[in-house]
Amino acid sequence: MPHNDRLITLLSALDDDELRPIWVDALGSDSDDHEYVAGTKQGRVRCISKEWRAVHGHTLWNRFRTDHELPWKRILIDVADKMHPWQYPFWTSFKMSDRHTEGAIEAVILRMHDDRIRQAWGKLTPAKQEELAQTLNAEFNATAAALGRTAQGAAARNITVTSLGSGIAAGLLTGAGTLALVQGSASLVVGGLFGGALYQLGLWLVIRLFGVWSGAQLVAGGGAAAIGGALLSVPAAAVFVANALMTTSYRKTIPATLLLLSAHELRRQFADLKV
Repeated sequence: MPHNDRLITLLSALDDDELRPIWVDALGSDSDDHEYVAGTKQGRVRCISKEWRAVHGHTLWNRFRTDHELPWKRILIDVADKMHPWQYPFWTSFKMSDRHTEGAIEAVILRMHDDRIRQAWGKLTPAKQEELAQTLNAEFNATAAALGRTAQGAAARNITVTSLGSGIAAGLLTGAGTLALVQGSASLVVGGLFGGALYQLGLWLVIRLFGVWSGAQLVAGGGAAAIGGALLSVPAAAVFVANALMTTSYRKTIPATLLLLSAHELRRQFADLKV
């Protein structure tokens, strides 16, 4: 394994409940895989790294032969190129040999994600925007209740077309739009939710909107997840439906990348929230 491998570092910083959606929902691996389930936390990280790089390696004619040899920067560049706007030039200027750090490319990918969400939101009719906002609001409030929100006399403020549109316009990830939505909806901070639950709700909301630009019919399905210390998620079939231009490998590696980077960005934003 390469020294100071950033993918390993990013994965190692997450909890098991955060790793599982990457392993199962994004990469499509068996949740009961013996090596994954029976191993240590670091063993699970290695399982994810090995599978992630193997899947992505298929797009590169398997030039990288060992389990953890494929550079994280190479994966990031490929994901950024795939998410680049569909206009000339059709890829980014990132190169393996350039001076761009992995962190810099990660930031660009998050901005691209926010841009895709904005574009997809703008293409929805007012009726579809209202339908999506109402669906998210119902699921969000049910999920907040499942996390144990105590009202303490505070009236709940709902996710509306206006608030959702404002959060998307600001940037769900790069403009703290998710933070604003989660704090504003259901008066969560006043209601007594601890920072970890706020983070879970924030990540749930971002995951829920992944499919807006990837083609999933989010309005039709989904729902609040049962809470038992597990990370909030929605059915993988609804969340991770990739658009027709993605190869089989990218249907796994793009969602995995977005999920990993979103988790870390929201962790950073929610880290200082205290009840």
